[in-house]
Amino acid sequence: MNDSVETVIAEVEKLYGKKNQTIDWNSWMWNDHVKVVARFAEEISTREGCNVEQCILAAYLHDIAFAWMRKDNPACDEESLKTARKILTQAGVAPKEVALIVDKIIAPHGMTGDIPTLKEALVLSTADAMAHFMTDFYLTLCRERYLFENASLEDYKAWVTAKIERDMHRKIHFEPERRLAKPQYEALKILFGNKRG
Repeated sequence: MNDSVETVIAEVEKLYGKKNQTIDWNSWMWNDHVKVVARFAEEISTREGCNVEQCILAAYLHDIAFAWMRKDNPACDEESLKTARKILTQAGVAPKEVALIVDKIIAPHGMTGDIPTLKEALVLSTADAMAHFMTDFYLTLCRERYLFENASLEDYKAWVTAKIERDMHRKIHFEPERRLAKPQYEALKILFGNKRG
């Protein structure tokens, strides 16, 4: 990896190393989400012949505002993009590449709009979904009541049910990952789809 990538990783680790005053999840987010997304992004981008460094940079920065904000803060996504742009610039990444990473790879990773055509964006989206399926992401959010302090279990189950559908059908763009995630997807559908009877 080049110096810019190492600089970005160190800065992101430093931000997640601080205490988030709004939600106590930074250690978990860094170790069990961000780094997992980065590992999947590196693996998939290498296999698919993408720009590996761009995918790794995007993976480390994709949810950076989570280090000091809650996901349900309406400014969170915009703050993540602004901070990603700043960190990349300070790391010496060329302005055109900063714009590409932030606007074309990170911005659409949630796949709530049109599916992007840039393969690196599809890698990040897939890596993010894989980190949800291949870790205890959904169980940890439930156990720790992250984002759902005042919600019922039924509300949480409804959120998970919608999110796993988006993760499986809109965010995973490569067949090897779709096959790998399918058993977890099916298990989560059973676990969180059960209604009280």
